[in-house]
Amino acid sequence: MPLITFQPSGIIIDVQANTTLLDAARRAGVEIDAPCGGKGTCGNCAVRIVSGRVDCESLGILTQTEIEQGFVPTCRTSINDSDVVVEVPDQAGRFGGQFSDDDGIELVDAALLPTQADCRPLTEKINISVPPPQKADGLSDLDRLTRALQQRLGQQDIIVPLALMHYLADILRAGDGNLTVTLITEGPFAQTYPSNSNSGINRRYRVTAIDGKDSTGRHYGVAIDVGTTTVAVQLVDLSNMKVLSTCTDYNSQLSCGLDVISRIDYARRPDRREELRNRVLRTVNRLIEQSARRDQVEHFEIACAVVSGNTTMIHLLLGLNPEYIRLEPYTPTVLDVPFFTASEVGISINPPAPVLTSPAVGSYVGGDITAGILCTDLCNDSDDVCLFMDIGTNGEVLIGNREFLLTCACSAGPAFEGGGMKCGMRAAHGAIEKVEVDPSTGRATCRTIGQVSPRGVCGSGMISLLAQLLKTGWIDAAGKLKRSEPSEAIQIDGRQAAYTLVTAKESATGRAITIDEHDIENIIRAKAALYAACALVLKQVGMEFHNLRKVYIAGGFGRFLDLDAAITIGLLPNLPRDRFHFIGNASLAGSRMALVSEKHRERQYRQARRMTYMELTTEPAYMNEYTAALFLPHTNPDRFRQKQIE
Repeated sequence: MPLITFQPSGIIIDVQANTTLLDAARRAGVEIDAPCGGKGTCGNCAVRIVSGRVDCESLGILTQTEIEQGFVPTCRTSINDSDVVVEVPDQAGRFGGQFSDDDGIELVDAALLPTQADCRPLTEKINISVPPPQKADGLSDLDRLTRALQQRLGQQDIIVPLALMHYLADILRAGDGNLTVTLITEGPFAQTYPSNSNSGINRRYRVTAIDGKDSTGRHYGVAIDVGTTTVAVQLVDLSNMKVLSTCTDYNSQLSCGLDVISRIDYARRPDRREELRNRVLRTVNRLIEQSARRDQVEHFEIACAVVSGNTTMIHLLLGLNPEYIRLEPYTPTVLDVPFFTASEVGISINPPAPVLTSPAVGSYVGGDITAGILCTDLCNDSDDVCLFMDIGTNGEVLIGNREFLLTCACSAGPAFEGGGMKCGMRAAHGAIEKVEVDPSTGRATCRTIGQVSPRGVCGSGMISLLAQLLKTGWIDAAGKLKRSEPSEAIQIDGRQAAYTLVTAKESATGRAITIDEHDIENIIRAKAALYAACALVLKQVGMEFHNLRKVYIAGGFGRFLDLDAAITIGLLPNLPRDRFHFIGNASLAGSRMALVSEKHRERQYRQARRMTYMELTTEPAYMNEYTAALFLPHTNPDRFRQKQIE
């Protein structure tokens, strides 16, 4: 078999002929980004062939200079029968920035959070005393445990899994019958949610852990948000609903595609689907380990988990084939995921611990939205019409009140999270978040998150920049940089132009921070997709933007968003500023509410059942709205004039 040598790491691997370079790199543990999911459309996975022969199906968008230097896209290049040496360009810092302790911050109205009276976690811990065995009583150890539990809980069904029976006899005798039992209530909600205690329906309890001492004071759970770009985990003390720690990191699947469509493309083969599953589980389990170590909690003490994510991310977490999510009639394998144990899912907590997955409502509106609306008045019995927007790689929109809930999703792409741009980065320390442009010279003055030297520009920084360039006349409504007047900040290269925010001397990396018209187009397309989705759902219910009483903006993106700039470029409607409410990582906050409160679990389930899902890909009117929004701010600028806020 031919040998592949990856430089500069020096890793060598032998592969079968016809294996793609990208697959060879994956098997060798060499990280190469393929943001387009291996379709050959982005060029980011290119490497240079130092020696040997390869078969290249397509050179994609590589420039002539790159081709002459020997670069090929790894996803479209296969090994033949010769040994090959390839040079992998430095991709250090490809995701930009680091996460700080306040990542995943929530800005939820305290009135919407569970109170101590609402505290009924997904699992409960009770300390019981099991009588010792007696001669000729005809009772087994399991019988005596069950009776002791029924004396405390009432005459309910008790289920003890075989895995726990393995050590039941020893643990009963070692502790003289003093046990702490962890249980979960199983109820009628389609294997998903516990029953209402007032419903009159028989409750069934499943034992998930048995401890030979009183450990009721150590009862923990984790809330998990599996995002397309980032994963966040909160470790929660279930006895008092206190958040012990929040840890966030990039989803390790990023190297295999920046958005859900790219991930679905990458996951077509079973081995790649398993790779994606393992990647996200490594991220989740690393964050759980980080949280547990920080708070001196053992893994077996974590009794349950609630996981939220969009429909595709949950499919990939569970190893399910997501292919049919993107193919008409757009049918996922599952919307309401039944209870699985942690060992079945692969999450590193107590193996029999239950894992509750927030219900999805459609192919592109998932549990991150049904969890997120727990943080809004959309879950209350209110007549006010509210709009919920989760601005991220997959942009979801929901509108409604007590009478209706209408939801849809659009493909915004990674631009709002700094993806898809050469100098883009997430909203971390060193990211440019606000820009002022000199009307005379066109030069920028930048402010960064953390007030440190700039390392790149995040999505909110791009919005601030475009708003300033538009106001000062240095770009036009189509997003083209001004060419008729010279500026040191604008460089013209044929039909393309680029804009320098920060010179190499001023940046923290020693490289200039620039954006080009392709980057500008990415932001315009992303904002057009979101605005068009909002406009269409309003049109469907016969309303306009001014009918909205509140606009909720979820996601880390909103933390640093300049409202005026977002309105200037046409991302958000021109409404009174006090109608906008930033609620941070609502998916994570909603997951925690479901983790600690049965009332909120049932509320989430009911609201999910009320939602009407609209598939934008089958709505001809959406493309009309989208095309109209592909300008700054819009083809109809009257929508954004001052009269709109009166």
